Amino acid sequence: MTEQERYQRVDLPFYREEIRPVLPPTVLDFHAHVWSRDHWRKAPAGGSPDGRYMVVETEYPVESLAADARAIFPDNGYRAVCFGMPTPQADIELTNRYLAEAAGTGWLHPLMLAGKGLASPAELERALATRAYKGYKVFLNWLGDDYGQCTIEDMLSPVEMGPAGRLRLIVLLHVPRAGRLADPVIQEGVRALAQGYPRSQIVLAHCGRCYLPDEMSRAVGCLKGLDNVWLDTAMVMDPTVLQIVMEELGPARLLFATDFPVPAMRGRRVYALDHWVDLVLPGPEPSAYRVITPDIRASFMAYEIVQAIRRAGERAGISTGELEAIFHDNGARLLERVEV
Repeated sequence: MTEQERYQRVDLPFYREEIRPVLPPTVLDFHAHVWSRDHWRKAPAGGSPDGRYMVVETEYPVESLAADARAIFPDNGYRAVCFGMPTPQADIELTNRYLAEAAGTGWLHPLMLAGKGLASPAELERALATRAYKGYKVFLNWLGDDYGQCTIEDMLSPVEMGPAGRLRLIVLLHVPRAGRLADPVIQEGVRALAQGYPRSQIVLAHCGRCYLPDEMSRAVGCLKGLDNVWLDTAMVMDPTVLQIVMEELGPARLLFATDFPVPAMRGRRVYALDHWVDLVLPGPEPSAYRVITPDIRASFMAYEIVQAIRRAGERAGISTGELEAIFHDNGARLLERVEV
C-alpha cells in the first residue's frame, strides 16, 4: 500500500468517523516543535549515544508542521504553541530567532527556549520586549535520557521566573529524573515553583511525563491546590492516565498537545512493566523505545491522543463542553492571560 493509498483508505475514514466528531472547529495544539537543519550544533543520529533516545528528522520547518496539521486534521482549523528543539545539540539563538519570525503567521504562538544560565537578565528582558514570545519552553540541559539527577532548580532560576511571574508567562516544563512527576524531589520542585511565582502559568509537558497510570496515581496529588499548573497531553495515549487527571484535578487543567513531528508516525505509545514503548509502522528511523513493525493496522499517533482524551472523558463523566475545551479553550485562556 502506498502512502497515498493508506491515507485515503485508512487515515481519512478513521479521522472522519472517530476523530472529527470529538473536536471543536479549531484545535489548539499546546506542544509542537519546528526547526531548521541550520539550528543544530550537531545533528542527532540514531547510532550515537546522544541521539538514540529519540531520533528525529534533521529538519522540520514551519511549513512541515502546517502540512502535517492539514493532513491529520483536514477539516479543522489548527493553532499551535510552538518552539524549537530544546537540547544542548541546538543553537538556541538561531532557534529562538526563527520562532520569533514565525510569530507573524498568526496561527503559531512561539515560546522561547530559556533556562538557568542561558541568558542574562538584560538579554532575557530584551527578548521578551519584542513581544514575539508567549513564554518559555524550558531548556533540557542533558542529552538523551541522561537526566537522572537533575532537579527543577537546576533548570530554572529567579532570572527566568521573575519575568514569568510579572508577565504571566507560560512556562512549559519537561520535568527531569527517571521517576518523572511521581518523584518526590520533582514534586517538591514543582510546588516551590508554582507557589513562589503564582502569576506564572506552568505547563507540565507530557502530563509530567506520566505516561503510565501508576505514575500518574503517585504524582497527581502534588498538584492539588496549585491553580497555576496545567498538564499537556503530548504523546499521552493511555486513557486511565487522563481519567485520573480529570477526576482528581478537573478537565480544565488539561491542554491538548501532540509533540509534532513525533505523532505524525502511525502507531501507538504503549507500555511494558515501567516504561513506554512506541509501536509504529515502518518509515521512522529506529531509536530507543521505538519498535517498528509492518504487522499492525494503525493511523497517526495524534489520533491516539485524541482517542485517549475522549475515552478518559467518557469514563470521568465530563460534559461535551468540557471535553471540547481541552482541545482549544483551556489553552486559549492561558494565551490570553499572557501580558506581553
